[in-house]
Formats: sequence, structure tokens, C-alpha cells
Amino acid sequence: MKILIADDDASSLSKMTAILEELGPCTAVEGGSEAVKAFGDALSHAEPFDLVTLDIDMPDLDGIKVLQKIRMMEEEEKVSKSNRTRIIMVSGKSDKTSLIDCLKAGCDSFIVKPFNITTLIEKMEAIENRDGQKSLTLPKSFTDRFTENRKEEKSLPEAEKQSSIKEESPKPPERLRILIVDDDDISRQKMETILEGVGECTSASSGREAITFFQTALKQEKFFHLITLDYSMPELSGLEAMAQIRKIESAEKVSTGNLTKIIMVTGHSDKENVITCLKAGCNEYVVKPFNQETIFQRLKKLKLIDPQS
Repeated sequence: MKILIADDDASSLSKMTAILEELGPCTAVEGGSEAVKAFGDALSHAEPFDLVTLDIDMPDLDGIKVLQKIRMMEEEEKVSKSNRTRIIMVSGKSDKTSLIDCLKAGCDSFIVKPFNITTLIEKMEAIENRDGQKSLTLPKSFTDRFTENRKEEKSLPEAEKQSSIKEESPKPPERLRILIVDDDDISRQKMETILEGVGECTSASSGREAITFFQTALKQEKFFHLITLDYSMPELSGLEAMAQIRKIESAEKVSTGNLTKIIMVTGHSDKENVITCLKAGCNEYVVKPFNQETIFQRLKKLKLIDPQS
């Protein structure tokens, strides 16, 4: 695997290089302009990079502009979608706007600093096959490091684990109140099986039923901590149901800290769909078929369960 790493921060650049050099030759550059030149030279010599990691905040040319230039060069050279370079954006910000901007510009994944090998491998393995693109093949020796890293994290003394959690992080609820919405019985039951261990689950088979459950819970001051919402439902789609839920929260003046976390569950993995969901007000999204590991990753990210669980 041929890799290009661009970051103006020397420490982050060295860290990413140290992690990825096991996968193949790495070209490390400290600016966006250098990244564009390196990518263009490789493309013109028919030796394109398989993977590019781009820092978003580079002074001379930011990561999104570099990403746009890379995609433009590939179009000019008539590179097929199946052969496009996989690009991971690296950012110090975890805001939704940055993620949307990167997805629109054509990135394949997004990672927030500070990162470690565990997070990076998860992102690389999660890059889905789209438009006939081949998945990133990671050697066993590399993924073994991921397994070892997870074991090391689990074996840390409790005091050390606690010190690694930011003080400002809110404590997850002891037991979640969860609303699972899906018109497909199998998907709904699967989600219930995954989530019943972390909370009290209420199920709805339609968007309208979900709205009723949500309003009732709000009136009883037993608001849902989490809603998993199927994207494609008859009568009232997931997007329409979410819009109504957010409207109700606004009308009831629900405080920011008490807004329900919404995970959109969809059978569509295209970027346009993801962007639409995020813009509409969801906090996370999951692509079917999903599994327990994927769902728990989202819950940890949303600080709904203990990150060490």
C-alpha cells in the first residue's frame, strides 16, 4: 500500500507515519501545497497513492481544498471510481459541520485528534465498498496490533482508565430509556436484542407511532435518551419523523443537554444520504446490516454508555 500523509503539525505527522509505515511506503508532507504536488506527481507517473490522510487545518492550503484538488485531478485523468484513492480526513474538531463538509468534498472517512491505532484501524476497516471500490486490505500483523492495543486498554488499572476520561464528559445515565423505530420486524427485534442490556426499550413500527410515544414520554417527564430511527418507512419516513421530534423539542423548550440522541438506521451508505441525515438533525447514523459492536461504538461516541464498557 502506497500512502501519503499531510499534516502541518510535526507531532501528528510523525505519529501517523509511525502507525502506517507498516502498511507500505509513506510520503509525509507538512503542507497542503506539498500534498497536492506529491499526489499529482504520483498520478502522472501512473503510481497513485492507495491511501491519503489529510489534516483539515493546514495554513497554506487546508485539507478540504487539497481533497477537492485531488478529486479534480482524478477526474481530469479519468480515474475510474473503482480506482480512486481512499482519503481519510484528520481534524481537531468533532463538529457535524466539518464532517459534512468533508463528505461533500469526497472523503471516505473522518478521524478526530487525538487518535490512536485502535481508532485508525476501526476507521480503515469501516471504509465500505462503494462504486466497485476495493476495500483497504490490512495485513494480519497490523490488525494484531489493534487486538493487542484493545487488550492493553482493558487491562489498565481503574484509576488510570478514569484519568484518561475528560473531566467535562457527562456521566452516562445508569439505564437508558430507548425508543426503537423500524417497520421491519426483524431489524427492530435485532436492535432490541442489542440494546435491551443497556436500557428499557420501547418499540414502534411506524414513524407516527414513534411520534406518539415520544410526546407521551415528554409529557410524563420520562424523555427518551436515545431513539434509533429507520430511514425508510411508509407513511412517515425516518427523516420526517425526526423533523417532527426536533420540532416538538423546540416547542417544549427542551434544554440542549436533554435533547434526545437520534441514530438514523439506513440501508443506504452513499454520502448524500449521510449528509442529508446529519443536516436533518440526527446525531449518528448506522448502515444496515448492523451488529452489536457498531451500535455500541455509536453509543460510546454519544457518551450514552461508559467508554470502557
